[in-house]
Amino acid sequence: MIHDSTPARRRAGERGARALALAGAVLVAVALLVGPWASRASAETTGRQILRYDAQVAVAEDGTMRVELDFDFAFGDEPGHGPYLSWPTRMDAGENRDRVYTIDDVTASSPSGAPADVNLDERSDALVVRVGDPDVGDVDGVHTYRIGYTVSGMPNPDVTDTATGAQVDELNWNAIGADWEIPLAHVSVTVTGPAEILQAACYAGPAGSEASCDGVDVAADAATFTQAAVPVRDQLTVAVGWPVGTLVDAAPVFEERPEPVDVLTPTPLTGSLALLVGVGGIGLATHRVRTRGRDRAYLGLTPGLMPVDGAEPAVGFRDRRAPVAVQFAPPAGVRPGELGTLLDEVAHPKDVTATLIDLAVRGYLRIEEVPRSKPGKKPKDWTLVRLRDAEGLIDFERSLYDGLFTGRSEVALSELKTTFAATMASVQSGLYEEVIARGWFRTSPAVVRMHWRWAGLGLIALAGALGVAALMFEVSGAFLPPVALGLVGVTVLLMANAAPARTADGTAVLAEARGFQQYLATAEAEQLRFEEGVDVFSRYLPYAIVFGLTERWARVFGTLAAQGGAVAEPEWYVGSYGHTGAFWVSYAAFGSNLERFSQVATTSLSATPGSSGDSGFSGGGGFSGGGGGGGGGGGW
Repeated sequence: MIHDSTPARRRAGERGARALALAGAVLVAVALLVGPWASRASAETTGRQILRYDAQVAVAEDGTMRVELDFDFAFGDEPGHGPYLSWPTRMDAGENRDRVYTIDDVTASSPSGAPADVNLDERSDALVVRVGDPDVGDVDGVHTYRIGYTVSGMPNPDVTDTATGAQVDELNWNAIGADWEIPLAHVSVTVTGPAEILQAACYAGPAGSEASCDGVDVAADAATFTQAAVPVRDQLTVAVGWPVGTLVDAAPVFEERPEPVDVLTPTPLTGSLALLVGVGGIGLATHRVRTRGRDRAYLGLTPGLMPVDGAEPAVGFRDRRAPVAVQFAPPAGVRPGELGTLLDEVAHPKDVTATLIDLAVRGYLRIEEVPRSKPGKKPKDWTLVRLRDAEGLIDFERSLYDGLFTGRSEVALSELKTTFAATMASVQSGLYEEVIARGWFRTSPAVVRMHWRWAGLGLIALAGALGVAALMFEVSGAFLPPVALGLVGVTVLLMANAAPARTADGTAVLAEARGFQQYLATAEAEQLRFEEGVDVFSRYLPYAIVFGLTERWARVFGTLAAQGGAVAEPEWYVGSYGHTGAFWVSYAAFGSNLERFSQVATTSLSATPGSSGDSGFSGGGGFSGGGGGGGGGGGW
């Protein structure tokens, strides 16, 4: 008999399709669930990890616990020295207190033959142990390490389990802390004690997790806890309870938590020492500046006058309030650069520029404007033309002159940029030597300032080193003396500019210079004094540059020329004026150009070429990371 099998085949096909669809859905779900885990596992297995981790913990009656770790450390694709572990020695216990643990008797070995030196790094709140040889950093493969240490202060005697009301002596210990930077697998922790165990619990997972570990096995006086894997940042906490009185001598140790502000809180000793250092140091520096850094002056003589030969007038401190008389000429025989150095005790680049113009005025060189492509625009560059040899120049002038013209008869100011720095330093040094040779200073003002600045920086550096030490020792008020010493250093640094002092001779010349400065700053066209055939404008111009009065001095003579006065036209400066006699007609432009020359010259000449805890049992606050200890580890 032949039966029609079409409907049966159709039903079978439909059942097959549904089965295939279901299988597909299951495969997709499995892929979604397993995929992330597989990729994470793959990522973790390429680097360092612990393949097996066994901890044997023996708790004694006195509360000390001996921990023996036996683990297999895989270097993966990151060879190194060995593993490192960190264990906390202080933990926040609330109420501004820290619970303190003591860790000592650290040992290490490697049955597989890897270097196993013990390298301890004691920090303020943790002990870091690096196992391995610092000089051997290419250990690879898988190695077994055995590390032992003793901890004091970990158990909590007479703790109440809030769920049952039972009283126990308890160990609530973070066997694996949150600071491990590598994953751990096949973890086991065995805790033994001096009596039969009443309670045992284990929690694993992220901080705060109440999930139980994979396995908890209690047998008389031993409890064993197991966990297949502890990923990075997860923790594993074990809690073991014994009858009250088992840990007869155990007692948590608490200390007041050191606060950063404590090192600034004075005690009678540190406060007094800081006051002595600060007030004494600043007072000493101030006294030294007032006695060694004050100008001397001849007493009983009009400011600006010096004693006649053979006379020995009294010498005392200079009275800065004493008035000075107007002088119609600069101090006799004093060059502009020397005067500028005397004025503010610094050989500025502008003092060198004034010397350059003084050499031009005296006929050693000529300054020529470089014409612009567009007539009428202000000059941007000048040519310095040599006119004679350096005969008659004093040392610092000769250094400048040779620096400009050695091997050439002319040079553009723009060519001196980034090439003249060494010559500039030499000229400045020569100016300091000259003011000392003239008897205006006993020691170079630059050297005096340098000594004070080095002293200030040295005191600041010493204060910084002492401050770091104070922070490490965490003694109340210990940071105050270094702060006071640092303030003394800053004070010395700020006083450096006031440290140099003029001699009585230097003060007398200074009074003449100030009087001449008043003349240049206040004289009007009709008040100018002339000597027949003398170019007064050019003679005094270098001094006007030192005083910062260049444009004013040019404006006064421009006004005089406009009034019909017989004003000599400078021969040492060549500008683009279109015709002879037009120099003073364009005095405003000339004054501006001269000021611009002074600024550009100063820049060009000085340019240089171009960082007791809660219970750990269920119902009593137990969770992953809720115990003492913990810490972390990894490889180094």
